[in-house]
Amino acid sequence: MPSLAFIAPNQCHDMHGLGNAGAFCATDATTVQMGDATVETLVTAIKSSASWKEGNNVIIVMWDENDFSNSPNLVGMIVDTSYGVHGVKSAHPYNHHSLLRTLEAGFGLGCLNHACDSNVQVMSDVFARSHRR
Repeated sequence: MPSLAFIAPNQCHDMHGLGNAGAFCATDATTVQMGDATVETLVTAIKSSASWKEGNNVIIVMWDENDFSNSPNLVGMIVDTSYGVHGVKSAHPYNHHSLLRTLEAGFGLGCLNHACDSNVQVMSDVFARSHRR
């Protein structure tokens, strides 16, 4: 397995369902159902693999935009680890740059874009260790 795998479903399965996704993906109800099913299939396959049981593994599911309302772009993110504490809800206002900074810190890489701005934090609380093993 690679050290990092980035999985981005096609438009039909990523809850967008617009543009070239086709008529089957054109309704909101259909796109959400297909997106949910895709995440369930992917996460189940990953967690059923031998690789999930070895080492320290993480699955991150992050949405890329809100509903385009006038509110700030607040998006959902779920972190599931093979080694960490369950049920953690962070009180920190993280953003996409926080995820990038966390990945960079984990792999010992330098900063890209705004990941090292002073207001961007590493998301250490959602990757907290436990004695689950």
